[in-house]
Amino acid sequence: MSQERRFQVSLATTAVAKQYAHLVREFPDIRDVHRWGTLNLQLEYPLRILNPDYTTSEIEWDPGFKERFSLTRIDIEPCTPAARPQPAWIYVAHRSPHRANTLFIELLTATLQVKNGDRLLVRLPSYRYSSCIVL
Repeated sequence: MSQERRFQVSLATTAVAKQYAHLVREFPDIRDVHRWGTLNLQLEYPLRILNPDYTTSEIEWDPGFKERFSLTRIDIEPCTPAARPQPAWIYVAHRSPHRANTLFIELLTATLQVKNGDRLLVRLPSYRYSSCIVL
């Protein structure tokens, strides 16, 4: 059973074009993603991933600038009739100012026809979520 939540879409342009070849060399599973930007989601509930599927070595994707990236596999689906889930990866740039914001995620995925304000269903595999009580 997977956890499903709906999130608000925000489109963004990032440095993914510069990072793409380096990322794919280390993690070929993402070779079919849109190469020129990420899909940014504003979450309704906080999300913190403690064990990503893959974390890169330090990548020098811009001269003199090295960074690690973490990638976590999920599925996304537009909230429209006849939409189908498609694979996506939560993309975490370790030096990003957004990294500490648990209500924001960036996604890498194949080209998806969405616009600002659209809603998506995000499917987390069952091993990706749990509950706990903090005393």
